[in-house]
Amino acid sequence: MAPSTAPRRRAPRLPIEVRREQVLDAALRIICARGYGAANMEAIARETGVAKTVVYEAFGGRGPLLRALLEREERRILPTLAAVSPPEGDPREVLVAWVERGLRAVRESPAEWRLLLAPAVETPELVREHVEAGRAVVLEQLRALLRPLRPADLELTARAVLAVAERAALDVLDGDAEPDRYIAFARATFAALTG
Repeated sequence: MAPSTAPRRRAPRLPIEVRREQVLDAALRIICARGYGAANMEAIARETGVAKTVVYEAFGGRGPLLRALLEREERRILPTLAAVSPPEGDPREVLVAWVERGLRAVRESPAEWRLLLAPAVETPELVREHVEAGRAVVLEQLRALLRPLRPADLELTARAVLAVAERAALDVLDGDAEPDRYIAFARATFAALTG
């Protein structure tokens, strides 16, 4: 049977902002399924159903594409944690609420969180730097939430809580623990922290 001589169907022309969102969605799917190493411009174009030149027109290169993806996903998920600020009342319950909101957000948006919590293997330097900048923002928020408890070492306590929170998020993503288990752990831990 002779190969078809029919011209290849082209993706419809869309406004650049719509196309950019499609490309970012495709990149997110690839990264979540196969890691950052698999998310090259050709694979993203194929996943989007467009020519590679369309992806380059939308972002200019892999670095700007990954940066745009990280920024978009942070805009979607970080407000969940930012909504818990130091109010009046028991600071231990504020911290428990922070853990609860974070873990429920992980459960509701696993792809976005996996992107930000991905292991460093094959993760581009640009991504690691971006994630570290986000981690610094969360660490500052934790310092503010912990300050009323007057821990013996605020900095080490904030870093320890962040490390446990990241582990908890990965455990929830991987199905190794339910959010309620970590919420109960947080409640007991913060109560013990202040006696």
